[in-house]
Formats: sequence, structure tokens, C-alpha cells
Amino acid sequence: MTRVDAQLATNSLTLTFQLNQPDLLQFIVGRTNDQVVLMTEAECRAAAVRIADYVQSRVRFNLDTNAPVRGTLSNWPPAPLVLTTEERPGEVRPAPLPLTLRWEVPATAKQLELSLSLYDAFGFAALFEVLFHRGKDVAPVLQLVASRQSMVIDLDAFQEDTRATEASPRLPGADKLEPSHLRGTTATQFIELGFTHILPKGLDHILFVLGLFLLSPKLKPLLWQVTAFTLAHSITLALAVLGIFALPGRVVEPIIALSIAVVAIENLFRSEVSPWRWAAVFGFGLIHGMGFAGVLSEVGLPRDQIGTALLSFNFGVELGQLAVITLAFGVTKWCQGRSWYGPWVRRPACCLIALAGLVWTVERLLAS
Repeated sequence: MTRVDAQLATNSLTLTFQLNQPDLLQFIVGRTNDQVVLMTEAECRAAAVRIADYVQSRVRFNLDTNAPVRGTLSNWPPAPLVLTTEERPGEVRPAPLPLTLRWEVPATAKQLELSLSLYDAFGFAALFEVLFHRGKDVAPVLQLVASRQSMVIDLDAFQEDTRATEASPRLPGADKLEPSHLRGTTATQFIELGFTHILPKGLDHILFVLGLFLLSPKLKPLLWQVTAFTLAHSITLALAVLGIFALPGRVVEPIIALSIAVVAIENLFRSEVSPWRWAAVFGFGLIHGMGFAGVLSEVGLPRDQIGTALLSFNFGVELGQLAVITLAFGVTKWCQGRSWYGPWVRRPACCLIALAGLVWTVERLLAS
């Protein structure tokens, strides 16, 4: 989620971005999120000066006059360039980077089109909260815009709304962007984010699902386990996102790693689902849900579409889990009925998954 303050005057449009520093650096320096987190302050400062060129090339502004329009840049780089902020004692986060672009709007223009394409990559739920400020006596209007989505503004309607004494409930030209279109865009973005959090990014969640799969090749017990896991993580995902209940990441992440090891180790001693297994899967699902909530807290949720975003993300997670199970069935189907499947495929796989879970548990405990 990127906050954008927009000032629309009779002869200009000014956008002030509060840019998400880690996400931008991934695109600019061509590194993964994990690599960006490990960048030194000197590396971040060296790359930050390239952000302005990147943003200018990705924010597209067009007028119906067909006259060439170029945005002018101001306050960049900010002095001082603040790279981190400490919101709570001991919790250091990347600071949002302010950047302002301004365009002249000729008096002859009747319509302008704006698109924000900062994040054109699979797995990025790139949403922009654009807050339009339209004068001292006119209340600002919040508009949710997705990356790659064009926003059309009727300038004649803007002139009429600005002269009005009461705030207009709609963005000028909002009839060009129907609410249903915005809901569909939000759903698509968050389904994509949920799916990619499992495949290919969520190796720990992938191993947990594979641990459920390896207990028994029978479809019915597997579906019951997945159902229990889904119900549990849906509950805590909603509770954490809505701010009702959550645990800190230093507690959640080691338990997620431990759950992988526990499920895999149990597979070495059982071949059927036990009552304890149901309870364990449900309990670990509650913890995994808080892990999923951590992803949404980093992205941010649109305030007026929290329900749509939450359900869509959860649906994307389920699609990712089903994709993992489908791939596992496809890979092992030909050998599941053979005598050597258990000792040479299932047991070694469970041992490797258990080892990975234990190693991650120790690493995450030490890191916290």
C-alpha cells in the first residue's frame, strides 16, 4: 500500500508519494526482498537516489489536448534522507520516502488520465491510496487505485465540485471508475498475493502441506486435515488483521517452523490420521494464520475494502495449498502403490522435512 496525496488545482496536479522503500529497491537494484533487507545503509543511500528516475518513468500522465506533458520533481532527495524509523522501542522499520511530482494542466484541457505503474510484477498486490485535496472548503476524497489501472478525471466536473460549498461524495470523473471494477481489481491483486505467498515464496508453508500429504496417500484424510488447517488459519488471520488478537513474529515464526518438524516426525510413526493429529493440525493452523497476517500487515489493507482483500488473500492461499497437493499427487502417483514407496520415498522425505523444520526453529529462536 502506497499513500499518495494529490492536490488538484485549476492549472496543475501535484502528487506527493510516501514510497515503500524496500519494495522499490527490489525493482531498482534487482534483488529479492530477503537481499534488500540485508543491504547496508550505504548501499540503500546509493540506490535511493535512483528512485526519482524510476518513479518518473512509471507514473504516466496524459491530457486530452495531446500536448506533451512532463512532470517536474521536487524535494528529492529529501534532506536529510531518513532510511529507517523506530515506531516502538527496538522495532526499526524502513521509513517511507516522500517524493513529489507536479504537472501543469493547460486551461484548454477537459480530461486527464493518470496511471501508477510502480510495481509491475507477479505477486505484488500494489495498491495506492490516493487522497485528493481540492481546496480549503472542500473535503478530500479517498480513491483506491491499483497498479496498472488508469484513473480518468473529468476536469469540468472538478471545476464545478471545487466551486461547490459542500464536499462532493465522489471523485471528479468517478463514473469512469465503477466501484465494482475497483472491488474486482482488489480481489485479483490479493488472490495473487495469497497464492504467491505459498507458491513459490512460502517454502515453510509448502513443507507443512507436504507433511500433511505424506501421512497417507488417501485423499479423504488429507482433505480433512487441510480443512481443519484452513478453518484455523482463517480465524486467526481475520483476528490479527482486524487488530483483535495477534502474537509477535518472534513467537509465531519459530512455532511455524516447529510445526513442520512435528508433523513430519509423526508421519514416521503413523500411517493414519489420529485424534491428536486433528488437534495438532488445527492448533498449528491458528499459528500459521498469524504468519499470514504478517504479510498483510507489510502490504497494508485498503480501509474501505478490508473484507474483500481479506477473503481474496485467504482464497489465494487456499489455491496455493491445493496447487502444492496437486503437484505432490502428480509426482508420487506412479509409485504410491509400490513396496519401496514407504521406505525409499515417504520416510526419507519426512526426515528431510523434519530436519528443515528443526533447523529453522533453532535459527528463528536465535534471531529473536
